[in-house]
Amino acid sequence: MAITERFLGCFLIAALSCSSAIAQVDAHGNNNTETKFTSRTELALVPAVVTDKYGHHITGLTREDFVVRENGVEQKIATFDEIKSDPHRLSRWKGPDEFSNSLADGGMSARITVIVLDLLNTPFTAQADARKDLLKYLTQSVDQREPTGLYTLTRNGIQTVHDFTTDPRVLLAALHKLRGDEDHTVDAPEVVESVTGTASPEGSAGQNPGIAARLGSGTDSVNPGAVKSEFQRLQMMLSQDAELSLQSFQQRLAITYTLQGMQQLAQALAGVPGRKSLIWASGGFPFTVSGETMYIAPLARDSLTDVLPMYERTWQLLNAAQIALYPVDVKGLEAVTMAPASIRRPGRNYGQNAILRQMDMHATFDLFAAATGGRAYYDSNDLVKGFNDAVNDSAEYYMLGYYLDQSKTRAGWHKLTVKVNRDHAQVRARSGFFVTTTTVNPENSRNTDIALALQSPLDYTSLPLVVHWDKVETAKDPGRRHVSYRIRLEPDAELISEADNNHIVLDFVAQPQTLEGKDLDHPVGERIDAHPGEEKLPAIHRDGIIYAGALDLSPGKYMVHFVVRDDLSGRLGSVTAPLKVE
Repeated sequence: MAITERFLGCFLIAALSCSSAIAQVDAHGNNNTETKFTSRTELALVPAVVTDKYGHHITGLTREDFVVRENGVEQKIATFDEIKSDPHRLSRWKGPDEFSNSLADGGMSARITVIVLDLLNTPFTAQADARKDLLKYLTQSVDQREPTGLYTLTRNGIQTVHDFTTDPRVLLAALHKLRGDEDHTVDAPEVVESVTGTASPEGSAGQNPGIAARLGSGTDSVNPGAVKSEFQRLQMMLSQDAELSLQSFQQRLAITYTLQGMQQLAQALAGVPGRKSLIWASGGFPFTVSGETMYIAPLARDSLTDVLPMYERTWQLLNAAQIALYPVDVKGLEAVTMAPASIRRPGRNYGQNAILRQMDMHATFDLFAAATGGRAYYDSNDLVKGFNDAVNDSAEYYMLGYYLDQSKTRAGWHKLTVKVNRDHAQVRARSGFFVTTTTVNPENSRNTDIALALQSPLDYTSLPLVVHWDKVETAKDPGRRHVSYRIRLEPDAELISEADNNHIVLDFVAQPQTLEGKDLDHPVGERIDAHPGEEKLPAIHRDGIIYAGALDLSPGKYMVHFVVRDDLSGRLGSVTAPLKVE
């Protein structure tokens, strides 16, 4: 993403002046791939749900009852808390002409549930069943104190059906208005088999001796019927090749949309402390995962190497937000051996291949759930139990923390195991995490993080901020107005790297949109890269950091997306603020 750099007039209260160094935005990011942590301390937090053999929560455990191992090596538990979460109403902090991403009553005791209807990866015929099961759950089972948010995933990304509410009647009304749509889906890849039983062309006539033998070695001996038949066969193989290429492209789109949606949800929940339950009601993920490495398995025609950074970043954000994923197969019990009408040439091996695809999909559900500390639900026509379990799991759990060994930061998947020294105790905790170039150097994901935040309909919350509209003046350009604003970051010691001479690196970006969601020009922004002196730190710790900027706009109504990124930690905050320019 290209960010237009221009001086917007900035100041940090009693700390930084407008003469602070402004660094140019690097469109390619920092390609430093050394697995070396910065000087900041890395604390890994692991929520653990502990139950007896009947599924009841076990309470009263101590730090000494737990054993945490990373890649088989026991870790010293540095922090320990027993959490009994309390469902209560969540609300955004508001002030006069101010807009914030902060929760007015957030805290470690908060408990929330997020439900996503994945219309992107769910066949149209199964979307109605998913909606019916969710309606049943909201009608019969939902805790009226439990903050629940309802969203959909479509070709347009994550969409809000209704923000967090404790009133199930509001969610029911919103869900009744939601209708399935075939346009929301990306066609799932199917194994295309020809009538000859092979999906691979044999080659061209000049390379295949079988074709040459059938056609003859000279023009006089060519059989016109054989030529026509061979031409038709080659046409069919070329058609199959084009169809497989199209399916590979569609699957890549589905993977990208799915991972982006997960990232946006994780960023939106990152500022809410504690374990969160994410119910992913879907017809399946658009990829399969290896149980050993947790990497996406390559497609038949595509290695997906360019998707891997996005995939790794998704895992990093899910774990950082303490999200437990509960994938629910909304197709329920189904006979997968019968080809639907949409498959034009199912082939004689369709049934066997369909069973293998379903097994891969369920295995990926299980792996994703286990890796986040959640559970997967499939092969059932009663999905309400899955919804209920996801909510109840976050009622009582233990939060374990240990410091990462900075001398052993091997890239890739790091396996975690959590055990309890109690008879018949069952522990569910995330089974690992990725160490990536973004983990050790947040600069690597800077541009993609900001671009995705500007697209998201959800406010990012890991960096609390408040946007305040200021004065409106006549702009230099005729017919336009100069609208000033201020962005205030709450006092946060983690924004300053004291080990690096009090280093602060912040990106401030603004993107005006029409009420219809159309971007106006390019996003504008500025990067603050500074080292405030010791005499200025008390004011920063007391008052926070304030950035002043301005937009030149024509009269009208707008929605303005504000994004702030702390480039030292990779945390983001965003707010969407309405604006009327007269």
